[in-house]
Amino acid sequence: MSIRLKLIFTYLLGTLLTAIIVTMTGIGLVTAVLSYLASGIVKDQSPHEAFSRSIDLFVDLRYAERYAPEELTSPAFAASIGDRLQPFGGFLVVRQGERWESYGALSEGEAFLEQLRQDVATAGPDEDGMFVVSAWEERDLLSVAYNFPGIDDPLTYYLVADMTDAGSKTNRFELFVLLGIAILVGIILLPLLWITTRDIVRPLRQLEQGSRRIAEGDLNFRLESRVRNEVGSVIRSYEKMRSELQRSIEAQLALEDNRKELISNISHDLKTPLTSIKGYVEGIRVGIADDPEKLKKYIDVIYAKALDMDRMIDDLFLLSKLDLEQERFYLETVPLEPFYRQTMSELQMECERAGVRLTGEYEAGPDDVVTMDVQKMRRVMLNLVGNSVKFMDKTEPHIHVYFGRQSDDWVFAVTDNGPGMGPAELERIFDRFYRADAFRNQNVAGSGLGLAIVKQIIANHGGTIHARSEPGQSMTVMISIPMKRDSIDAGRA
Repeated sequence: MSIRLKLIFTYLLGTLLTAIIVTMTGIGLVTAVLSYLASGIVKDQSPHEAFSRSIDLFVDLRYAERYAPEELTSPAFAASIGDRLQPFGGFLVVRQGERWESYGALSEGEAFLEQLRQDVATAGPDEDGMFVVSAWEERDLLSVAYNFPGIDDPLTYYLVADMTDAGSKTNRFELFVLLGIAILVGIILLPLLWITTRDIVRPLRQLEQGSRRIAEGDLNFRLESRVRNEVGSVIRSYEKMRSELQRSIEAQLALEDNRKELISNISHDLKTPLTSIKGYVEGIRVGIADDPEKLKKYIDVIYAKALDMDRMIDDLFLLSKLDLEQERFYLETVPLEPFYRQTMSELQMECERAGVRLTGEYEAGPDDVVTMDVQKMRRVMLNLVGNSVKFMDKTEPHIHVYFGRQSDDWVFAVTDNGPGMGPAELERIFDRFYRADAFRNQNVAGSGLGLAIVKQIIANHGGTIHARSEPGQSMTVMISIPMKRDSIDAGRA
């Protein structure tokens, strides 16, 4: 769920919960406060007992007013009413005309009556149900006025109750209100803070730490986010950028190492023929080649070394164009069997000059055709056979060329009975300038680029190449190329 929808949902839910909680809390709070305050009036009575006594008291007063008004002026009746107020910590004050008297077990003296008289005067004219709160001897006394207009001489009963405990509890009302507000704020804000922290603040902090590490050049870490929202999407995109940047830097470092190795190998492989040329030129210059036959030999060696250097430069130039995809491939559909026979004819002449026995085997169909660049595939064949001839060490050298078909692939292989090589060296034979340690320091002509060029040409034909070897006995290079290349424009040429 997106952050926007989560926030909207949280606001709506918070508003609804707030309305419900405010209503329920308000009702409960008012009820609790009233019960709390009432507990300070009813003293040690149960609420049911206090309610019953209050109802009975007012019913008796109403009954006496209607059916026995003469009892209202009786001191005995007034005293009984005052005694009935004792459970409320109160008593009765009777005002008739200018006369004020108190009744009950807890009745007060003239001083309190004077105080009540002043408080009533301050409150205004008497009315039924008028409340007057008087402070008296560190107590708060609540006086409820009850008038009897049917009596000739105006008569008022003041039902007095002790409110001291209720007053002390009233001081805590603000604490209840603040606590209720805190609870409401917590219910509304906590979900919002939780969503904000989990889905926004924490991921952004993770993103900030990742940015700082990238700025310091450290890319060896991962940014992970399982949340499916806008911030999570940003983190995943940032992680993809970090990964691509790390891969690009590693590739650049690898290319830099490759460039350094390339320069080192070029320097090494060019220095060897140059050293020979310099030696033979120096021999001619100082007169060592003092006869025509020796001079011709020196010049032939210089020429051969110059040709080696020229071929190396040509191979290097071709490999660079293949790497940059600037070499054009002229793909055409070629019958496989005629190509095999023509290629074997050319290879036969090369092997005869080197004294190597060449055999061939054709197992593809007579009508099979292959899409390829003929000239470049012929160069592949010449490079593979030439490489086998170059490093041959047997007294009866033999090279076998195989043409066949596997499913929709054209397969050909070149096998020799040469020195072979170990598994560690076998993995590197297609690297440019690589020559096994046993042959690097020997006087073996070549650029060290032949198999690297073969690999690039095969890759451009959509094929694969691999080698297997038995050290000291044989070496096989096998190539597989798709028979048809519909997906490649023949003018790629």
